[in-house]
Parts: sequence; structure tokens; C-alpha cells
Amino acid sequence: MNNLKIFLKNFTAGRKALFKRMGIYLGSALAVFETANILLEDGTVADFCADISVCGIDLRSVLTNVFVYLVTGAVIALLRQGSFAHYCMNIIGTDIKIEIAMADIFSNKGEIVVPCNTTFSGRREVIGGRSIQSQMTERLRLPKDIADSSGRNDEYFESVAEQALKRPECRNRLVGRQKELAGKLYDVYEYGTMASVTMPVDGKPRSIILLAVAEMLEPDKPKTDGQHLMKSIDEMWEQIAVSRTREKTLVVPIMGTGSAGITDKPQQTVARYILRTFADNAAGLGISKLILSVYPQDYLDDKINLEELRCYADYLCRFPDSDFNIN
Repeated sequence: MNNLKIFLKNFTAGRKALFKRMGIYLGSALAVFETANILLEDGTVADFCADISVCGIDLRSVLTNVFVYLVTGAVIALLRQGSFAHYCMNIIGTDIKIEIAMADIFSNKGEIVVPCNTTFSGRREVIGGRSIQSQMTERLRLPKDIADSSGRNDEYFESVAEQALKRPECRNRLVGRQKELAGKLYDVYEYGTMASVTMPVDGKPRSIILLAVAEMLEPDKPKTDGQHLMKSIDEMWEQIAVSRTREKTLVVPIMGTGSAGITDKPQQTVARYILRTFADNAAGLGISKLILSVYPQDYLDDKINLEELRCYADYLCRFPDSDFNIN
């Protein structure tokens, strides 16, 4: 049902582009029609086409029917309407791409940024069931020997995260206190702490970046604000520039706008900030493509304006601020 709603909304939102495209395709169809008529004035070509049958109708009759061209042009224009929800373009002068994709985030190829809380807790009773992190945990398909020993997906998540957080670059970001959540003590890390792990999402090993963007006040009550969220995004780019990602494609959701529910920065602003800061830092990141993943329901609820995001991304790609870099 959501797919139908998305199609109808795409169709409506992109109607200006559709009408423009329709005019271009219909004009092209008429030009092809005129060209075909000129060719068919040659008796040899006309006789050849008359001898070929298409569904019981000779080809000459098909090629001299203007409605065939107009209908074909209109159908192609309508089929192209599906591209409204997708954007992909190179930053001018580089091989680096920015893509906007509306789909299940885990259907995208590449290394995925998964927003977490500053304790990196993965237990269901702590993180709840609405976040990307909880969705990922539910979709872990563990090998039988690991499943038998760990017992639960969330226990496996915490064990993998714990190992990753032992790295010096993560230990240096401890805030020096612990927090109790659902009867367990957790170390607390700074906003923007990043831990790279590999998780068997849907049975396939996926490269994941766990990024601390919210403080867990109590079980199922994460909290962040625009200042901390944007600090986390900035620090993510800084850490990626140093450590590089394991894959050339990075998939980033519109962070901090789900269960954390920041109120001082709307989702559209957060999305633009991710695009802008990536474009500013792209040359030093070692990433060939950024995919900004849009949650379909946010689009349907008018929390995300795809047309505006496409225009903004297009501007960033065509006129990067790096043009003004004099160093």
C-alpha cells in the first residue's frame, strides 16, 4: 500500500517535470514521424515496410500513423516519472557522487551508518523498537554456533560493539562515568564516537559504522538536539578522513530524527546538513559515493521534501565550495 502512496505522491510532486518532459517527448515523437514519412516516400522502402506485418497490420501503416508516435512518447515520459524519487550526480570536476535514495536503508550497497546512543547499548529493553539500530539488530542472522552461544541478537550486538570500542581512538572518547540502564552499567562515550563493525544483516556480512548521536536518559528514551547532532556529523567526517571507510560507498540515514526526536532542527535541515558537510569534506574522505537514505514514511508524512533536497544536492554538485579554496 505504501508503494502505491509513494508512486502517487511522486507523480503529483513531479508533475511540472512530467509536463516539461511530456512536451519534449511528444515533440521528438513528431520529428521521428516526419522523418519516417520522408523515408517512406521512397518506393522501395515503402514496399519493404508493406511486406512486414506487425500483429496483422503492415509496418507501413504503423509507421505512417501519428498516434503511434504520440502514444509512444507519452508512455516513455510517464515511465520516466519513476525517476523523480531518485537522484544521483557527480560533484563537478570529480568522480565523487551524491545520491538520494528512498528505500529500506539496508537495501543499499555500501557501508551503513547506524545511529546509536552514547552507551552503545543494544538491548531491546533499552533501545526500544523504532530506531535503525533496533531494526538492524532484529535482522541479524547469526551462524548457528554463535547463536547458540550468545543466545540473543542484542547480546551479540553488544559483544561486537564492545570489542570495537576497545580501540584506542574510541577509548580516548570516554567521558569518565558510567550509566545504569535496565540493571546494567555502561561506559559513556562522547557524542560523535564512531565504531566500525561487521554485522550479519539478513544473513550477509555488512560493514557498519556505529555513531553515537543521542544520550539515553532512561530505557527507550534517547535524547539529542541539533547542536549535538551536527557535532556528531562533523566528527564522523573527521574520523572517516583519518581512518577511511572499508567500502567506497557510504550510506547515511537522516540521523537523530527518529526515536530521538530532536525538535530544534527539522529533518529537512538535518538532511541538508549531511549533504553540505559531505560536499565540503568529500575530497579528503576516500569515499566515491554518498547515499543519503530517506525513510519512505517520512516522505509520505511531508517531513522530507524530495524536490527541495534534489535541488540542493544539484547545487552542491554544480557549485562546490571547494572552488573557493585557495590553499
